[in-house]
Amino acid sequence: MWPKVRGHEQNKAVLSQFLQGERATPALLFYGPAGVGKRYLAEQFAKSFLCQKDPEIEDDCPSCRAFKAGTHPDFIKVAQLAPGKEILIEQIKEMSRQASYAPTLSTHKVCIIDGADFMKAAAANSLLKLLEEPPDFWLFILIATDVNRLLPTILSRVISRRFDGLAAAEVTEILAEKQVENADILANLASGSPGKALELNSFDALMWRERAMYVLEHSRESQVMQFINDLAWLEKISMPEGLLFLEMMLLILRDGLFSKEHIDGSFFNEDLLIRIDDCFGNWSNKNIEKLVKIVGDSYRGIAAKTGSKAVLEALILRINELRKED
Repeated sequence: MWPKVRGHEQNKAVLSQFLQGERATPALLFYGPAGVGKRYLAEQFAKSFLCQKDPEIEDDCPSCRAFKAGTHPDFIKVAQLAPGKEILIEQIKEMSRQASYAPTLSTHKVCIIDGADFMKAAAANSLLKLLEEPPDFWLFILIATDVNRLLPTILSRVISRRFDGLAAAEVTEILAEKQVENADILANLASGSPGKALELNSFDALMWRERAMYVLEHSRESQVMQFINDLAWLEKISMPEGLLFLEMMLLILRDGLFSKEHIDGSFFNEDLLIRIDDCFGNWSNKNIEKLVKIVGDSYRGIAAKTGSKAVLEALILRINELRKED
């Protein structure tokens, strides 16, 4: 069922059981890494749950047609107003107000709360009251990335389903269908998340990865300040670009450390392994680990709105110092 949803076969099997016979309406929680398909499967399941006929035959089903058009009166979605923002109590109160109304087109109502781990405390407590005494014929589906941010009392009232990352081959197929170039490389970088892979592609992550690799390869220059000045892209780098540059550098460092320690497993940058081995051949593991921490600190500095250019210049100087030690 739900053939358009890649992977997550066990979760799809469990959800399909909810559609058999009398439809119980427990509260569900889908949690796991961002971009792996939690929201997409939740929406496809909601469509099937609301539909009274075969949900694949949309033209013959008023419920499916309304769902596809985004006008289904029995489908409610609560989400963050913007990425990183918290869900407000006013949004939960509006959902509670609608709880007094019976379904109109289907026999049930379905409410998806996307970003449930980003609820303000008041909003979470308001939702808890609904989960303690759920309205008749309502199904709640909570979607979260960090389950530890949810109230324990909410967790005790939901059936939790964990979503893990997809296999790299599955992510590659999804990207290839969307005609994304370098699909296999992006799939490896995205840790099983199609959403992450598409985001990396939209921000030209491979260009920033190449720049991170170049800095690591050449930062031992004796004239390090001249080397920094020659990096023209550094002059106008934005916060998102600076964070992406550091993210790519961390993945390169991780692969370098794993390769030196002969740790078996998949690498994020399989296509760069020869360059990575050459780059870190004379580095000690201790200094690579030091650099991982320094890059992490730099990431937090940029995220805290310290100027990206200044942070990266300081980072390159630190890399230069570490390379001279080896």
